[in-house]
Amino acid sequence: MISQALTESRDARRHFPTGLLQPEGCARFGMDTLLLAAFAARSLHALSPAECVPVLELGCGVGAALLAVALLKTNVTALGVEQAPELAQAAEKNILRLGLADRLHVLRGTLPARECLRRCREWLAGQPSGKQGAALILANPPYWTRREGRTSPHALVETARRDTDTALDDFCLSAAALVRHKGYFCCIYDARMLPRLFETCTRHHLGIRRLLPVHPRKGQPAGRILLEARKGAAHDLHMEEALCLHPSEQEGNARWTPEALQFCPFLGRPS
Repeated sequence: MISQALTESRDARRHFPTGLLQPEGCARFGMDTLLLAAFAARSLHALSPAECVPVLELGCGVGAALLAVALLKTNVTALGVEQAPELAQAAEKNILRLGLADRLHVLRGTLPARECLRRCREWLAGQPSGKQGAALILANPPYWTRREGRTSPHALVETARRDTDTALDDFCLSAAALVRHKGYFCCIYDARMLPRLFETCTRHHLGIRRLLPVHPRKGQPAGRILLEARKGAAHDLHMEEALCLHPSEQEGNARWTPEALQFCPFLGRPS
């Protein structure tokens, strides 16, 4: 029985993200989630592989980004914070399915509520190197305005996709409260909203260090921005070479560019 469970979890990790549980009526995770995980994992390259690295994801949904980071970085222990009970429960089941319950955990709570921050700090204090805060925090805040796109009949979709007046500020405030000094905050955001993201990071003393524009197709404007900031650090922006996800129409019918698959190998697998 134990051998069968180990085989099933190994198969689930090998085929990730295929087969993750996603409740009916929730916003389906996709490209943004996987790109964020790959980008965030690169922020940890400078840390010793022998160090146990505490990571938090704010708004973890069904746990896809959290799982991806843990698969890319085996020295990570992580806590996902999710306010929707059905999504938190799905994340817990996905973690069990991949056999990562010894390293990954889920907290049901709403940030930046004081009680939720307190419970996050309690978890961090119990990690080998977490007493000073998380080494990395990642987030995929909602960025559609109330006027964009069709309104979904599903409340979970609306919460995940549509911004409010305080959503981005809540994410950055929570990240600043929980990450260690000079720790990393990584997020993915709408490229059109970059000034707003810069202003909010600055207000919460998150110095912007790395920026990666993501283009849907070669020759098209960037649709997403991947951003790395560090708590208590000055802005010292390094603009990385743009990532194009899909080839131009003249280059053939391949779904992903070689650069996109090298950056994030999970993109080539169905979710």
